[in-house]
Amino acid sequence: MMVPKNKKKTKEPVRKKESPGGTDAVKTPDIRQEKETARLIHDLSFGSDEIIRSKAAGALGHARSEEAIGPLIEALRDPHVYVRHGAAWALGEIKSDRAVDALKEALSDADEITRNKAAEALEKIQGRS
Repeated sequence: MMVPKNKKKTKEPVRKKESPGGTDAVKTPDIRQEKETARLIHDLSFGSDEIIRSKAAGALGHARSEEAIGPLIEALRDPHVYVRHGAAWALGEIKSDRAVDALKEALSDADEITRNKAAEALEKIQGRS
């Protein structure tokens, strides 16, 4: 078929393929994401310095990983304040009731910012819909 010079061929839009069940609503676990979460939990728990542990806490908060709740609760007792800040913030992002008792305990942390982040996290958890 000849196309006139002044007319361009248009591509048809790419159509999504449906899954065998007829819907794409069900997501399969992403192995890469699971491995990344496991690596971040390892970095949070065993990172050689506070910068690594603090960044891991922040990344786990962004990922909103339920698997990270236990290690983040433990990180609320880290000797370095930046790790405690990140852990409190991350627990607020995940919004799990499992973190409430540990965050209440963090309200009496020696560091004011840690106390504030714990209070903010509790507000997020208790105010979630």
